[in-house]
Amino acid sequence: MKISSDQIQLLSLFERLSGVQAFDVLLNEDSAVFVVKSGDLGKAIGKNGSTLAHLERAFGRRVELVEFADSLEGFLKNLFKPVKLEQVQIANSGQQVVLRVEAQNKGLAIGRGGIRINRARELAKRHFGVLELKVM
Repeated sequence: MKISSDQIQLLSLFERLSGVQAFDVLLNEDSAVFVVKSGDLGKAIGKNGSTLAHLERAFGRRVELVEFADSLEGFLKNLFKPVKLEQVQIANSGQQVVLRVEAQNKGLAIGRGGIRINRARELAKRHFGVLELKVM
């Protein structure tokens, strides 16, 4: 995984403001998604969301936080919260993944304009080498 100089600057600013080390950031047009170490999510959010609100003001965009997990399945569950993944099917040594969710949660899992699924695809590819990710 290669990180650009802009991403390094964002990660550094995130760490200074939150006191939590993030090791990846994904920028969208209107948001920034930071991946934090397992167990640091609560500290990154802050009491009553105060740290998260401060981060959003500093970055001038919506900030989303994802807790890393050592397993692909755990990481995907964290990426799609609050949607409950009923089943995670991993094939071809982790390169292809099919996620099963309840029918009423499929839209939430995909996100408006596919933003959630695209974010999950990019982060799963960066950290676990996933080439194909589908929601059923």
